[in-house]
Amino acid sequence: MAIHDRLRIRDAADIDVEGIAALHGLDVRRGGLPGADARLVGTGDIGIIRLSTKIDHEGAQRFSVAHELGHRQLAHRSTAVLSCEPAPLHVERGAEAEANAFAAELLMPTQLLRRRCEVSPASLDDARAIAETYRVSLVAAALRFVELTSERCAVVFSRAGRVAWAARSETFVPFIERGRRLCAAGVAFDWFRSGALSEGAQPVPADAWFDHDGECDVEIVEDAVPVPAARAVLSLLWIPEKTAAALRLDR
Repeated sequence: MAIHDRLRIRDAADIDVEGIAALHGLDVRRGGLPGADARLVGTGDIGIIRLSTKIDHEGAQRFSVAHELGHRQLAHRSTAVLSCEPAPLHVERGAEAEANAFAAELLMPTQLLRRRCEVSPASLDDARAIAETYRVSLVAAALRFVELTSERCAVVFSRAGRVAWAARSETFVPFIERGRRLCAAGVAFDWFRSGALSEGAQPVPADAWFDHDGECDVEIVEDAVPVPAARAVLSLLWIPEKTAAALRLDR
């Protein structure tokens, strides 16, 4: 990204998103904002990013600022963001997808992050480390991890006992359908049933998350955490090599 080169960003600590916005003529202001979490207004070389005071998580604030800066840099129209929650590109389309991609790259540069995404086994601990270092939300960090890793991983966001959206790494071949009802054998299901989750990565049947033609008892790994503010669960799924061989995904 040209911004990284121009500002000589070499470390996560260098990414002062509000300072970067200011350098591009955007003043970040906080206050009441009925009906939206963030809004970009202005014409020409100056403008205002308005953040709702209801956004109290630093990571969400930073992503919203980066998202709105993305709209400005990509020459989109002035916008109102109804939710600051990052989502994969196939969920948000058009200008919103482009702004999300811009924000993810600005806050979590590929050149700084790719190497630390090459870990095995994979779990939400990897996303947590990214979230802490780059001061983003766990959802944003998990999406970025899955985007950059070569491991067979997917991140799934579930609401009301169903898959709201899912994003896959290039090597995670199985498709996870939006709207799919959660299986009782998966970890995420427990949150909607009892309000509790098993901590840490857990083996679960592969068919708890996707249909396949391999051995019926083959297992993948699921690491899940609740997202109470959204009444949702975030799951990171990882397919170990042994399972990939059984499902013939290693060909």
